[in-house]
Formats: sequence, C-alpha cells, structure tokens
Amino acid sequence: MMQRMARRGGIERHDLRIVAMQPGHLDALHGLSVSIGWPHRRSDWAANLESGQGIVAVDAMDRVHGSAMYFPYRNALSALGMVITHPRLRGSDLFEVLTRAAVERTGGDAAFLNACREDVAVFRDLGAGVGAPVLKIEGLLCRAPAVSGDVRLLRPGEFPGLLRLDQNVYEADRARVLESLESRSQTRVIERGGRIAGFAMRRRFGRGFLIGPLIAEREADAIRLTAALLSGLEGQFIRIDTRREAGPFRQFLSGLGLRARPDALTMAFGRGAATVQGSFALSGHSTG
Repeated sequence: MMQRMARRGGIERHDLRIVAMQPGHLDALHGLSVSIGWPHRRSDWAANLESGQGIVAVDAMDRVHGSAMYFPYRNALSALGMVITHPRLRGSDLFEVLTRAAVERTGGDAAFLNACREDVAVFRDLGAGVGAPVLKIEGLLCRAPAVSGDVRLLRPGEFPGLLRLDQNVYEADRARVLESLESRSQTRVIERGGRIAGFAMRRRFGRGFLIGPLIAEREADAIRLTAALLSGLEGQFIRIDTRREAGPFRQFLSGLGLRARPDALTMAFGRGAATVQGSFALSGHSTG
C-alpha cells in the first residue's frame, strides 16, 4: 500500500510505503513520539509491540514518518492506538491513511480507540462513533494510602481466574494483551468465595508508574487494590486512565493529590467497545 503526499516545511516529496512494524523501527518511533511530547519510553513502544501489531509509514530510505497499532482480542474486537505522524505531515492525509490501514488489518468489524481531543474530528470523518470520555488522572503521589490486608499478589496458576473475571466484566477476551501486561507488572488481586473478585496491575510507564487495568466487582475493592499498588510510591509520578467521572474511586484518587483532566474520547468503528461497569482503569491508552 502506497500513499503519495507532499512533505511540509520545504522538505521534498516522497513515496511512503505502509509496512509492518518491526523491532528495528522502535528507535525512530520513540524519537517521533518524543517530538510531539508523548511520555512513552522506547521500552513502552517495545511493550506495545509485544502486546499487539503495528504498521509504519516509511520512505525510500526507510525513514519512519508515522505509525498506527492494533491490539486484537479473541472475539473479533480490537483496540487501536499509537496513531502518530511527523509534525510536518499533520497537514497531509497520512494520519487518515494509517488509521484506515490499521482498521482494515483488524477486519474492520469491531475496533475502538481512545482519541485525543484534537483528533476526534478526523476519526469521526473516517466513520468512528463517539463514546465515553477518558480521564487521565496523574501527578506526584503526595502520600501513600492505608493498605487493606485482603489484597494479595497474584499467585502462579491463577491467571485463568483473572481472565474469567475480566471476560465477565469487560465482555471481551483480552487474553493476549493481559498476558503480555502481566508478565511485566505487579498484579494484585482480591479473592472472595474462592475466586478472584478484583485485580489490578502496576508497571513502569513514561515518567513513573501506570496502574491499569483495574477490574473489580465492587468500587470498594477497586480502591483497596489501588491503595495496595500505590504502597511505597510516595513522591513518584502516577498515571491512571479511567472512564469514571465521579464516585468514591475518583474521590479517593483526588485525596491523594492526583489531578484529573479530560484526555480522550473512546471512539468505535463497527460494533466497537461498550463502557463496562466493572472497569475502573484502562489497561492503557492504546490497549483499551
């Protein structure tokens, strides 16, 4: 697939090819994201490539000018993300070309993404419907909350139970994404009646730590799981992406000095993704 377009800022015209994202592209992709102010480290890009698949736009010299990623679930639903173009190409249609190509590779029946506010109009023009807002809650943790004794680490052999809860609450099979995230996260669970009733993961990301996904049957459980994962992180930068606009969970985070601001809108192609009651934090901005 090839798209011809003019480069901005006096740079010559190039023929750009859309090719599969490979580990060899990661250095250039990291540099591209830094150029537009994204917090992703190179290792964050590598983790996304481990969890999903991607495409990049390259020129005849194999220089990277843009990307898009997709994260297939097992029930024909996919999350889209990491759609990025070089700032000098924002006036071209490369952003749209990459988005269409990623949607096509998912099968196009059911895909969703969390769109930055400035990109909502572009995705709407491509046929995506607008869903729930996503709030970015972040900041330096001024104090660690008290930790409940009923929260513990995920034990070997318990991952299938975690998946059952996620599938029941999220109504999607995110096994591949969650398996990849769990391998590099601290995962805490709450057990009730001999089964996992809530879980949350914490890992390094960007400027500090990201908590997510966070799935719980009860809001009080979501708070206890978060408190456990925040233990020992006083003074560290924390990020949580959530669709929760109000309630005890949000109040709990505000009380810790973490600020919320509108960050994105969930948008869907085809069946897309429904807002799920038991999800308190996204697995990530891109992975859903």
